[in-house]
Formats: sequence, structure tokens, C-alpha cells
Amino acid sequence: MRWLGIDGALGPFSAALADDADPAFERTAVAAGSDALERGIGVVDEVLRGTPLAALAGIAVGAGPGAFTGLRIALSYAKSFAFAANVRLVGVSSYDALTAPDPPAVHATFVHGRAGIACVRLRRADDAFTLCGTYERLATALAERLPAGELVAFGAAEGVAPALGERGIIVRSNANEIVVPALRVVRRAMRMPFAQDAHGVRADYGEAHYAEREPDPRRR
Repeated sequence: MRWLGIDGALGPFSAALADDADPAFERTAVAAGSDALERGIGVVDEVLRGTPLAALAGIAVGAGPGAFTGLRIALSYAKSFAFAANVRLVGVSSYDALTAPDPPAVHATFVHGRAGIACVRLRRADDAFTLCGTYERLATALAERLPAGELVAFGAAEGVAPALGERGIIVRSNANEIVVPALRVVRRAMRMPFAQDAHGVRADYGEAHYAEREPDPRRR
């Protein structure tokens, strides 16, 4: 059975069609630039190529954190499709979408938001720690929780890696081989339970929209 995947949190708006019975089958399409709102429906139609929404086994959507506007658009599309066609919906965290299957017991996954700001999820066995903020803030928090040595990282760790290196933690990036975010989302969703209701799929916008904003001088 085929699944539709939609993502707007991890880059330009993208869509993917995959088949849970045929790992080799996939179709992907990406909207150019930031025109997700204008081209979103066309991108989805491009991957469906006549496949009715009602014939899908499920719809998967990237639930963030990530790009604020793209995340809202993708989630709105996905919920609309799920309700209209009575298809079950799965929300996939950006952290899960970026992390490769069977990662090491200790690893970190980085998601970028505004310039100079990122979110991280640190996993140690069954324990998870998440934080959003400046690169320095993330590096300090991670160093408090990790011994010096090597850290396997997924996602874009470049901004945080130098600050971690100063604290004795060397980042070893481990890229997910799937390039299109929507395909990462749908492949992950196939191994997850459905939401009881599409309303239950909610966006993770990050801590206060990526935390640490400069004070507004007009409010002094």
C-alpha cells in the first residue's frame, strides 16, 4: 500500500510517495525556493500522478521543529487531505526524520531554525534531552551531559560543532542517505503507529520558536 509524505520543516516544501510493500518504489517532488503555499498542491499532485488520496494506506507529515512557516503549511495540507479522504495520519518529528535507522545508543540530532539558532535532541539509551537556542547554549548544555570524546550527530551540526570541540567533544556527522525530507518522513512513518485522530498530530515549533530573542527596545 502506498503512503504520501509531506514536509515543510526541513527545507523547501517537499512531497513523496512510497510503498510499504516495495522499498524500491518512490516518487519525490520539491517546491523551488519558498513558494510552498503557491505550489504545495501541485507538488503533491506531481507525486500522486492520479493516485486517489482515498486509496492511500496513510499520510505522513513532518511535525517539526524546523522552518516555522513551512511547518504550518505542510501540517495544514496533511490534515486537510486526511480529513477529506478519510485517510489516517502520522506525524513524524524532525529529529526522527533526520536520524538514521538503528543509531548508536548515544547520539545527537540537530535541526536548524533561524540563523544562529538550532534545536538538538540528545539520546542516551532510553533517555532524551531536547533544547533550542544559540549554538553556544546548545554546546554548553550538551557538554554538561556528555564526557569528552566523540559524539555521533545527525542533521546539520556544523554550527554547534566548533563550540563542542572547544569543550573536548568531537562531532562525527552521520548523514541520512535519503535526501528529500518528505521521503525521510514517510519512510519513518511506516514504522510508527497512527494518531487516534488527525487533530492529535500537532506541530513542535521548538522552544519559544527557537528561544533566545533579543529584547524589543520599544517595550522598555
